Amino acid sequence: MAQLAAVAFAVVTAAVATVLEVEPGTLARETRLVEDLGADSLGLVEIAEIVEEQLRRRAPGFTIDDEDLEGLTTVGLAVDYAAARLEWLDRP
Repeated sequence: MAQLAAVAFAVVTAAVATVLEVEPGTLARETRLVEDLGADSLGLVEIAEIVEEQLRRRAPGFTIDDEDLEGLTTVGLAVDYAAARLEWLDRP
């Protein structure tokens, strides 16, 4: 799971940095996407799309459910969600 979490962290922080135009090194698990970084709903959807595209390369079928997007309020929650989905898809 640690390797999947590292992959998820790298992908999520890169997506957040790209969409919200921030330095990836300034992002921590506690960073709030809306309150700290000013993400709006369109930005959150763009982040989700980038994360899905990148992680589908590793795990075909990887998706972020629309109803789950609202609950991914911090970088850490988004990373944990992505890592858990990757782990579930990697099961034999």
